[in-house]
Amino acid sequence: MASRLARFSWLPGGIAAAAVIAIGRLVTPSPFAPLELAAYDRAQRSSDPPAAEDIVLVDIDQQSLAELGTWPWPHGVHADLLRELTESGAKVVAFTMPLGTSQSAAETERVRAALTLLEASELGNSEEAVQLRELLRASGNSVDPDAQLSAAIRQHGNVVLPIEIRTTTETTDTANLPDRLFATPERAAHAVATKARITQSLSDTLAQQVTAVGHIYIAADSDGVLRDDIAAVRVGEQLLPSMATSIAARAMDSDALFTSDTTMRIGNRSIALDDQLRSHPHFVPNTAFKRYSYQQVLDGSVPSAELRDKIVIVGIVDSDDAMATPVGKLMTVNAITASTTVNLIQGTTFARPGSAIATEWAVALGVILFAAFILPAAGPAMGALATVLVAAILAIADFGVLGSTNTWVQLLTPAVAAVAGYILYLLGDLVRQANVRATSAKDPTANLRSLGQTFQRQGQLDLAFETYRRCPLDAPTMELLYFLGMDFERRRQNQKAAAVYGHIATRDPNYRDLRARRARVAEDRPAREQPQQPDKTKIRAVPPPPRSDRRIEDFSDDPFGEQQPKSLGRKLGRYELERELGKGAMGVVYLGRDPNINRVVAIKAIPLADEFEENDLEEARARFFREAEMAGRLNHPSIVTVYDAGEDAGLAYIAMEYLRGQHLSHYTDSTRLLPPKTVMTLVARTAEALHYAHRQNVVHRDIKPANIMFNAETDELKITDFGIARLTDTSRTKTGIVLGTPSFMSPEQLEGRSLDGRSDQFALGVSLYQLLTGQLPFRAESMPRLMQKIATEPHTPIRLVRPELPEGLDAIIDRVLAKSADDRYPTCAQFAADLHACAKSLEPEKAKSEHEWLLP
Repeated sequence: MASRLARFSWLPGGIAAAAVIAIGRLVTPSPFAPLELAAYDRAQRSSDPPAAEDIVLVDIDQQSLAELGTWPWPHGVHADLLRELTESGAKVVAFTMPLGTSQSAAETERVRAALTLLEASELGNSEEAVQLRELLRASGNSVDPDAQLSAAIRQHGNVVLPIEIRTTTETTDTANLPDRLFATPERAAHAVATKARITQSLSDTLAQQVTAVGHIYIAADSDGVLRDDIAAVRVGEQLLPSMATSIAARAMDSDALFTSDTTMRIGNRSIALDDQLRSHPHFVPNTAFKRYSYQQVLDGSVPSAELRDKIVIVGIVDSDDAMATPVGKLMTVNAITASTTVNLIQGTTFARPGSAIATEWAVALGVILFAAFILPAAGPAMGALATVLVAAILAIADFGVLGSTNTWVQLLTPAVAAVAGYILYLLGDLVRQANVRATSAKDPTANLRSLGQTFQRQGQLDLAFETYRRCPLDAPTMELLYFLGMDFERRRQNQKAAAVYGHIATRDPNYRDLRARRARVAEDRPAREQPQQPDKTKIRAVPPPPRSDRRIEDFSDDPFGEQQPKSLGRKLGRYELERELGKGAMGVVYLGRDPNINRVVAIKAIPLADEFEENDLEEARARFFREAEMAGRLNHPSIVTVYDAGEDAGLAYIAMEYLRGQHLSHYTDSTRLLPPKTVMTLVARTAEALHYAHRQNVVHRDIKPANIMFNAETDELKITDFGIARLTDTSRTKTGIVLGTPSFMSPEQLEGRSLDGRSDQFALGVSLYQLLTGQLPFRAESMPRLMQKIATEPHTPIRLVRPELPEGLDAIIDRVLAKSADDRYPTCAQFAADLHACAKSLEPEKAKSEHEWLLP
């Protein structure tokens, strides 16, 4: 069950992210619309609006109503206003409110009917009847006000009048208006336009003389905020432009042409629209417009210079009709129309082009892949950091692109999807871990099989075999052993393959094709595994290091241990080798001298060709020099200085600072333990040096007392062997050396996962434990059992081993030896700080005991 959960660990996060994307983009955007709209409004408020000096608003305000009477006013009043604006040189005049009914022909007929009734009455030729006849005849023969307004419109030549509409889902009849008043659409634009029905049109007299018309339909979003203008609606088979679209077209001496379902062209200006032919203006505050009352313009109080070549928009100032906009102010209809007009003329509308939609889908797909595959690979802690980073980048991009390019790319829904994906992935991971624990409790060998698989994936087949042999020979173990034998065969290690197959045969000699495989490897083995006679003409530059005395606790060399001098008289590169200092599992360390500057150096020589298979040799060589270069860049008083690296006579070598003193491993013997305060101070200094290295993106990978030198006389502390540990990062060497020292390896290092500085922190915690108690926190009789303990079992509390240690040390040790890297200190600097604080809590040691350990 646990393996199946692990295999499908990508499902929870991926499904959650995909569900959020599907709901937000395909089903209904309402759950996430407030986030997107808030970002849109914020971008509008934080950026400068377009200039509005070419527009003048004429308000039908309370002063005008007091002077001219209640609304609606006779058309003759509007004709007088138009004549005044014509004389002042206004470029375009637009009315954003219906002008009301005029005295029409029907009303004239009613007057004439009244006159006929008077003639038939008994009043006859009385004085009262004569006066009444004169009044009725004067009314019937008076000039039609529509004719006056029509003449004023014709005289000005650039007047836009409003059309009232309401939207509908049904197909409507074509309006009774001249074709020239409608916009020119492409077929695609016609198909996506909102359908509408005209509720109040113009009289035939006005329709023949007016220059342009525009609908005055305005609709707010679900939150009551107006953010767009419907550039055109479909009336019958024609497109009726909005008031702002018609005004902008007349101001630019052009017509509105809808060239596609997302583009409108006015003159040489292309305006991007959304998929419902809506533009998204950058709203201009009320205070940006020049405003005059209707009465002021009518009686000539406004200087002609204030109106000349301006776009004059006339409208009623009514707070009941005012609407909220993204700039946070209530705006009247004429101010909203003016704001949209400015944007259309200057091309400052916000756009949602097809490329923005495509980008949103690409980002959405990327977020789904992130939640499905990257989160499980990163783990809960790094996944949380990555999720926060992704969500922040998307939010900043959403806001930044909108503010800088006026392109509205809605990226907050994918940001929410990333967070939702992480939450569900985390829940799934918690369920999986609980299931793993339950499975482990029922099947104690599950951890061993898992550990063996880890070794097998890393190419450490011998360790995998040793681990599998500790498991019962049940069906799962036999299957794993069978595939392990095949791996040995692929490496042409037939003797080891035969051993694996023989182990399976003790339980079931007829397992699968086991008999055939055993026969085949038995036949191939004599031909392929004849011992080679040594070539006496070849002399090894460096003798092979002894391997018989290696222990589980220490698999690496002792590069600076003092040895009896040997006279060598050889050179390695340009360096003269004076004597051998020590041997280890990965090579020999010599005392050498650089003849160019007469500097004494320590030279570590590694016979790569002897240690690595031919297929891995080039990778090992490249890794050696790359890591040596990284180590050479480290410059810290507590890190050994690397001077040079090279290769000579088949030996790769590193020339480094020659140190005097003892390895801290000298003080892990229970008879030579240092005082606790001294140990904590030395380990804290080591942690500070590691923190420096980690900040340079260098991880040691093999921290242990044997790789930390200390000179008691000078109080000098140095970490050695930076760069060596990565040599066997991906494969096992021919001689069987395992990366790092198992007792000091972190659980994630044993499992072959990617490492960071917290792995070094674990190893340093093991070193601290050993230096304080004289024993390792994890001990076992075999390598697989040791690794199992490190990966799954808790260490013995340090104060149970040594009760006199300070209480605060328990918490520090528990934290650095946590199985999960996320539960350790974020950095070695914080580990060092806690150690220093703990050391300070100890009472000062007596002078004698403080220096007793320094004596030879």
